[in-house]
Amino acid sequence: MNNAKKKKKINRFNVMIVIMFIIFSAIISRLIYLQVYKYEDYKDRANTSARRFLPEKAPRGKIYDVNGNLLATNIQTYVLTFTQTTESYNNFYLTMSKVFKLLDENGEKQQDDFKLEINDKNEPYFDFNVSSDDSKRALEIRFKRDRGLNDELKKKLFPRKQEELTEEEESKIDDELMKMSADDTFYYLVKFYKLYGLLNPSDDEAKKFNKMSGEEITAKLLEKYSMADIRRYMLVKDAIKMQSFSGFKPVTIANINKKDTAFIFYQKLNDLPGIDVTMEPTREYPYGSLASSVLGYVSSIDSSKKNRYEERGYDVSTDLIGKAGIESAYESILKGTTGGTTVKVNSQGRKTEELFKLEPSPGKNIQLTIDKNIQYAVEKTLEERLKYVSTQVYSSSGYKISKGFNATRGAAIAIEAKTGRVLALASYPGFDPNIFSQPGALTPELSKQFFSPDYESFAKQFIAKYNLNKTVDDLFPKDNNGARQDKYDIYPKPFYNYATMGLIPPGSTFKPLTSLAALEEGVVTPSETMADRKYFNTHPDILGSWAPADEHVHGIVDLKRALAVSCNFYYYEMAVRMYLKNGSDKNALNTIAKYAWKLGMGTDPNSNEKASTGIEIGESFGQTYNYDYFKKLALYYQRYELVDALEKGTYGSYSFVPLDIISNEDGDSDKLKDTKQKIKDAIINFIDNSDSTKINSKNLNKLNSDLKPLLDELQDNSKIFNGRIKEYNSTGKKYSHSAVIAAIDQFIYDKNGAINTPAELVNASIGQGANNFTLVQLASYISTIANGGTRYKVHLVDKITDSSGNVVEEFKPEALNKIDIKPLNLQAIKEGMWMVNNASGDGTASNHFINFPISTAGKTGTATYRTDEEDYGRSDYGVYVSFAPVDNPQVVVAAVLYDGYQGNMAAPIARAVYETYFRDEIKQQFPNYQPMFPYTLNPPLEDKKDNSIKQ
Repeated sequence: MNNAKKKKKINRFNVMIVIMFIIFSAIISRLIYLQVYKYEDYKDRANTSARRFLPEKAPRGKIYDVNGNLLATNIQTYVLTFTQTTESYNNFYLTMSKVFKLLDENGEKQQDDFKLEINDKNEPYFDFNVSSDDSKRALEIRFKRDRGLNDELKKKLFPRKQEELTEEEESKIDDELMKMSADDTFYYLVKFYKLYGLLNPSDDEAKKFNKMSGEEITAKLLEKYSMADIRRYMLVKDAIKMQSFSGFKPVTIANINKKDTAFIFYQKLNDLPGIDVTMEPTREYPYGSLASSVLGYVSSIDSSKKNRYEERGYDVSTDLIGKAGIESAYESILKGTTGGTTVKVNSQGRKTEELFKLEPSPGKNIQLTIDKNIQYAVEKTLEERLKYVSTQVYSSSGYKISKGFNATRGAAIAIEAKTGRVLALASYPGFDPNIFSQPGALTPELSKQFFSPDYESFAKQFIAKYNLNKTVDDLFPKDNNGARQDKYDIYPKPFYNYATMGLIPPGSTFKPLTSLAALEEGVVTPSETMADRKYFNTHPDILGSWAPADEHVHGIVDLKRALAVSCNFYYYEMAVRMYLKNGSDKNALNTIAKYAWKLGMGTDPNSNEKASTGIEIGESFGQTYNYDYFKKLALYYQRYELVDALEKGTYGSYSFVPLDIISNEDGDSDKLKDTKQKIKDAIINFIDNSDSTKINSKNLNKLNSDLKPLLDELQDNSKIFNGRIKEYNSTGKKYSHSAVIAAIDQFIYDKNGAINTPAELVNASIGQGANNFTLVQLASYISTIANGGTRYKVHLVDKITDSSGNVVEEFKPEALNKIDIKPLNLQAIKEGMWMVNNASGDGTASNHFINFPISTAGKTGTATYRTDEEDYGRSDYGVYVSFAPVDNPQVVVAAVLYDGYQGNMAAPIARAVYETYFRDEIKQQFPNYQPMFPYTLNPPLEDKKDNSIKQ
């Protein structure tokens, strides 16, 4: 018998139990791991994903006028935001479709700072709100890099490179980025942001879309949506992407203008995952465009400056910064400190618990020296005077041109004579800064008008209007990038501050300065008289045959009458007398400049003096004629004149074989480049190192001997020059360097003489030639004379206060310089300027001050833009300066009308200032006075006070 035990059969039930035991053991082990060992880790992760920081913008500091009227403030507006959570992400397209529908039905606009626009032909294009091509390139590259287009190019151009790219390689990527059109970028973003989600694809369809190009996806989308529709969704996706760089914060969908719209969204929030409505401060300028040239405006941060502002604590995706004027100059003062709340949110992005709150801190306030009523009077009168001049068409017999005047630009400033405080500063045309701070106000049309003007269309109309014998290319030539440039300053620019940035020749408004120099130098007395002549030809031994002419002859004049009638002959004579008195050398050419520098009309090139009037906003600073400055300027232009003459083969009475002298970076060998440069440098350096007494046959012969081997080298290395010589020799003549050398010698004599002759000093004495200044400089210099010799810092800011109105810092008048003026000399200048405004028949501005009860002084200036200005639709600058009262000056005014024809055309602006400034005195002491303007004695602007602080 077999006693071996039979093997037991495996029980299937037992196997299932074992398997289940293993599975449940694994699950329990995992749960223990997650809930015990990894509890803190996953708790932090869950809390982090459920937390959101809701920023609360700090109100920007307010800006007041001198009387506490609000020029810039903040208003609370409703803001529609989107917070990305799992649920809001999954329902993004459905939610946004509802949001867009509600916005459209209620007439609200989606916030749109996206620089990739769609034109009326449904074509994408970039709009970067800048006029410079270099700036456009920089912003376009930054835009594309921020969205990862450079990463795609890096993979393509440098597929195996793991380390950082070199500057040269990055530059190559930038070049390739610029080759990508707006269409290419749009298609890239359509795919990058997976906008095919609009079609609600299945998983399989989504996989197919992922394999398509952006252009193919766009084509599919266009079967159901327009380009503008696609862009609306892209805009939000892009905002989420850009916001992610600084944390997952809510992105703004729209700024809601109507309270009813906000309430509609409040009611529907449960159906709109991720959507919320909050309140934010928005910059507002209660008086619109008033003082825009002073205030400036706020706008978003350029992506190219992103890193700089992030380091300073800005949220580059939402914060606005000052872009001009006081808003920019005092950005760090006006900017508040952003606060906010850290909250827990649910799956819809709604706040469930407040964890931590940081109160925002408002920026400090700035009170200006500007008086809103005087500012209004200046702006209104400036605009009226420009329109008056531009609508006049005069006969050529009575006026310089008969084609009308392009008087579309101008500026004016009023300052206190004894403090330098600015009462009004205007630049025309201006702009409404609300356009940049109010949502949706900056339309694509306005953006193009402001930052990308159609010069071509404007030029065609301009040429037709003024019947010019010029082409569009003549007036607005293209640069190397093909962009048109306003070379002749024809187009009116609202963001260009003509008062602080525009450098203009002062014309005869410079004559009080020349008067001061002549009197203080003792070359004339106030009572000395002389006979005026048409031609200033009384010093042929000094000026040669050059004899400037004046179309007006005024008979017998002394200093006061010379100022009143603006006699050029008198001031020409003063310039020559000062030149002779001070040694008749190059140092004597600085005689007037030494006085001008003390009055803030330029600075000594050999000093360390700061070139500024002191004004807080951006300014240019012009220079008066002086030897070193003019020589540097002359040498710069002489180099171009030299090249032009040598290339043409003619100079003066000399003709020669044209040289190949223009630099050709691509076509010239290194040897040829070097030879061309040596020829030009040899000639210009010779002029630079010589004065009128040092040019003689000996040193000129030395130069000529140096030039001959260089001309030989040019002939040997330049195929162009060699070809011209062969062509010349084929006519039966024999080329030699002698004709070229003779022409160069003559060029040197002429240009050296132009630098060292007192002719430029004579020209400068009447405010022409190298003299160019800003209107602020003119006002400052007249103020210095009016108050007896103290030059004050020109300033716009009176004080800085905190949000409660407490003074943080106050700015007192600051003297920059002091010039001693003999009382009799000062009195003579003031009397002459009084005659300008009051001497009937003599005074060049007297017709504008008839019956004015306050004693005023002034000076008109008519300054030429260029000798052929009419050919370009330009005319003379109309410049005017003034102060009042004469015996105790309180207010100084300076004004300019570009293409205003005559200085007296701007004089009514000063009268408008005086009528406003002295209105209480006039109404009390002269009750029957009839003002020239209806808005001066009774200013129409209402006061707008800040009720939140004590005034």
